Amino acid sequence: MPFSETFDGQTFFDPEAERKAREKEICICAAVVTTEAEVYPCHRHADGIIAIKNDGKEVCSDQKAQGFLTSKNRFISREEAYKLQIEAGIKSASPDGYYPPELFSEDLY
Repeated sequence: MPFSETFDGQTFFDPEAERKAREKEICICAAVVTTEAEVYPCHRHADGIIAIKNDGKEVCSDQKAQGFLTSKNRFISREEAYKLQIEAGIKSASPDGYYPPELFSEDLY
């Protein structure tokens, strides 16, 4: 989402567009939850699982243990993350696009 536009060699900044964009909650990284409800932020979910095991902890067995952290520091499920990204108008980074109804870390970066 552009916050500035160039016209006739001059760049015009739109602070209102930036403010509105920053108000939208978006997913910022993958995350995995331990059996002790600790959240491990990670680049890919597998990285979080490895980090948890390396710390001598266990990954929560619930499928919802793999999710995402948002720009408002909330842990959310893959399903909620997918909806959040769609509502924010963010396209998938994956060349294949989204795989509804879940978000995957490949969709972020």
